[in-house]
Amino acid sequence: LGSRLVNAVKTSRPIIRAKDAGGAAVGENVQAPPNAEEESQRAAAESAPVLLKQMSHPASPKVHRTLSVDSRLSCVFTEAPEGRQPYEAPADKVTPIGSSRLHDVGVPRIAELFRGDDFLSKFLRDSKRARDLCMTPWSESRQAQGAFVRKCTGVLPVPQDFPKVVHRLVNLPSETRVSAMFRMHQQETSLVFSIHFCSHDVPFGESFHVHETIVFSPDSGTVQATNWVEIMWVKVLPWTHGILKAIIEQKFQGDALGSRLVKAIRNSCA
Repeated sequence: LGSRLVNAVKTSRPIIRAKDAGGAAVGENVQAPPNAEEESQRAAAESAPVLLKQMSHPASPKVHRTLSVDSRLSCVFTEAPEGRQPYEAPADKVTPIGSSRLHDVGVPRIAELFRGDDFLSKFLRDSKRARDLCMTPWSESRQAQGAFVRKCTGVLPVPQDFPKVVHRLVNLPSETRVSAMFRMHQQETSLVFSIHFCSHDVPFGESFHVHETIVFSPDSGTVQATNWVEIMWVKVLPWTHGILKAIIEQKFQGDALGSRLVKAIRNSCA
């Protein structure tokens, strides 16, 4: 009986193999861990966006142009002032900065001009002396049916006709990079056109966005163009530079694109 008991203990005892420092049993075929650098490169390649992979291969000028705009557009404008949608007109309580009338042209013709490939770029070059413009094609917005968006980057000259206090507080560059989003929403009878942009190289330029809206609506055989300019402060200015806030708002409201845009429409339809 004693010998049987000893044999039973031997057969029921778990077999324990010596293990190396990595935890694998000695004598087993163990696959070597991947090189850390190779593993990092593989993970980065798998997670890289498709568009970035395309940039490493030769691309047509049109594709490269679109990629450049998407990659350089550092500001994403998803909201308008007061939390409304960016393709909507301001509420009645927001006072427009002005209005004008267009004769011998209808709202559909204005929308057709905006949809053209060259109208907006020519307008910016002629009215704002813009250069190095890159624009994406119009694409339908995911936020609203019938609304279209177009991204743009470029370089604009910086106005120097500011009060002396501004020049004492900050150094103004001669030009600045600008990122902009154009939106167009054609409704039953009217057209809402908005421009939302940010200046990157001026002092505190990324502390605010400029949102300009022009609504084109038919009125007694003409088209009335009503213009709003709103400043969206996304960062608080230092208390030492608080005086700049009112000056900036006044400057952009006095130098709105709306009246220039109406003039460009008149010239194109003449």
